[in-house]
Amino acid sequence: MGLAASQARFLCITARKADCEYKSTDLAQQKLEITNQLSDISNEYSNALNSTKLVWDNMNVSSACPVDYALLMSPSAANDYNPYMLSTSSGAIVLNSTYAAAAKAAGISKAGGFGSQESRDKFISALSSQGIITEETAKTITSNFYSVDEDATKEAGQIVFGNVTPTNGIPWNTIAGMGDEPKEKYAADDFTLSELCLSDIGTTKVDWAQVLLKEGQVTDVEYESQMESYKEMISSAQSRNFTSQVIGQLNMDYYNYISKDGYDAGKADEYESIMLLAQNYNNVDENGYIVSNGNPIKYQNNPVTQDKAWSLIVSQLKADQENYQNKYKDTVDENGNIVKTQVSIDSVAPSDSQIGFNRDSNNINDDGKALTVLSNGIALNGDDITDVDIADVLTGNITLISSDDFSLSEFIQVVTKLFDKMVQTLGYTDGTTVSGIGLNVDEQAASALSFAYNMIMKRYLNTGRIAKIGGNSSATSMIDNAAYKNAEEYNAIGTTNSGSGNKNYAISLSNMLSAFLTYYDNGLQGADSPYVVGETVETSKYVTEDASYVYLGNLKEETYSMSEKVADFYDILYNNIIENGWREDVSIDDSEYLENCIKNGTYSMTSLNMLDGYYYQTRYNETGYIAEVSDEDAIARAEAEFNAKKAELTYKEDKIDIKTKQLDAEISSLSTEYETVKSLISKNIEKTFTMFQS
Repeated sequence: MGLAASQARFLCITARKADCEYKSTDLAQQKLEITNQLSDISNEYSNALNSTKLVWDNMNVSSACPVDYALLMSPSAANDYNPYMLSTSSGAIVLNSTYAAAAKAAGISKAGGFGSQESRDKFISALSSQGIITEETAKTITSNFYSVDEDATKEAGQIVFGNVTPTNGIPWNTIAGMGDEPKEKYAADDFTLSELCLSDIGTTKVDWAQVLLKEGQVTDVEYESQMESYKEMISSAQSRNFTSQVIGQLNMDYYNYISKDGYDAGKADEYESIMLLAQNYNNVDENGYIVSNGNPIKYQNNPVTQDKAWSLIVSQLKADQENYQNKYKDTVDENGNIVKTQVSIDSVAPSDSQIGFNRDSNNINDDGKALTVLSNGIALNGDDITDVDIADVLTGNITLISSDDFSLSEFIQVVTKLFDKMVQTLGYTDGTTVSGIGLNVDEQAASALSFAYNMIMKRYLNTGRIAKIGGNSSATSMIDNAAYKNAEEYNAIGTTNSGSGNKNYAISLSNMLSAFLTYYDNGLQGADSPYVVGETVETSKYVTEDASYVYLGNLKEETYSMSEKVADFYDILYNNIIENGWREDVSIDDSEYLENCIKNGTYSMTSLNMLDGYYYQTRYNETGYIAEVSDEDAIARAEAEFNAKKAELTYKEDKIDIKTKQLDAEISSLSTEYETVKSLISKNIEKTFTMFQS
């Protein structure tokens, strides 16, 4: 090879070798960076293993749930109907945008100030306009409801009130959460079906006479219950042992009176005075007069002492009792016939025009439109019928069957009346109102009860879903009556398969009530519920078949009505805002942000001390219901992210190792060639010098 060619080759090898060495160095640097990244993600994963979250856990929630602003600041069984407030270091209550708008509408300064009945009612009315509570709830717990002027509000950019409506509400408790005796408002217990059956709910008699009522009548069961209620209220007032039942009755008296057309204003003032006396009987000034908002309460323009107050309250309750007795007293018509106003199943006999109960015969049919109550296929007589209670329906086999001159629509109407009364005992209300009775302890339960009711209407009380699989009717034997057998086997009204002739209709009240409770569980758990109401009883799995199934509700006598619970909740909140001032935080509805603020101490929890009735700032883990637990979801996410990043970096590292090995091999080859060409050039130079020296 010539000298020039060798030198050219040498330069190429040198350049290539230098380039490979540079690339090798660069790959080494990349690998170092990957090593550092692996170290970083390993540290992040290690830290993530210590991730925690805040959860809310008490007996009134089915399982621990995340802590959010709505849970802390909305009345429910979960928080015992007491607000759990967030506060700044200065004590100011932290409000989200909707609560802040309500505070502004009520004229509450951020520094706090002095409260009033008007300001409190405006605050609650504004909560209604903000969608925090319903208008119905606001009217129930305010003395005056302030409706919002939508057009003026839109123009002003803030809440502007329009009309004021006097309501049958609950006056502002000025010391709620400010040293008032703490109310034990939680009412939810867990219980099994057997415990439900032994409770006041389970032992409630089925009021069969509901189906017999005409306008202006009441069942004997309802009458006796109401009269017993009046006796209890009068006895309570006479012994000065006050109950929410008394306050509710006097509130209702006042509201019913002012709702009349052309009512006497002076008489309305007397009703209102008695109501206020009942609500403030413990507030006495230095002169011995009962006061409300610092002013003596007057009756017929005279201030009232406690003795006079109790006398007026007892008199009013006795008048209510007498009015009720007179309203439902049997009368005599112009023909000398007794007109019954208190109806029992024995007071109405079946006839062509009047539905009645078959009380004397074991037959299904009787003269006229007769209803027969059966237990395990055996017709009950009058005394046995009246002994049937909710527990019998839930655990037995109670069936209702009609005589053959009932129309389907008449039978559905009868069953609907009975069913409505039974599920009201369990806590169902028309709509999704939280009653605090039975299973209806919070909004979720109320919604589930409403769902269950609607499903029963579609499945059982639907003219398009009648079970009529074969067989005819029998007036004497359940074994031969297709209506009865179909009702027992299907989740529907049963009837015969006869063509145009007369038919019996039957329904299993036991299956229907079991289906209702099953739908209730479906409404609570959704797709996670293992219970189902099938086309037939055989394909169904009722909750009542599961002896270990746990219900959540209230089996105890209510000390406080739901309205009182909600009113107390918002009175506590209002009083603390007035006392401590408030701050708006528009981000507080974000659960993650709220949790970080609680954990890092940006905000403190302010919760009720059950010993003295005051609210104090505490650490979140001192509230009793908030706990910090491992965040398994965050750990799982961190593990998945770590594995993904590790796999990606390992792949990159493997590719670098392959490239490095290739470069090392090439550098080794180039080094060998480099030395060979270098030696060749040296020999050529030496040869050339030797040639020119000769």
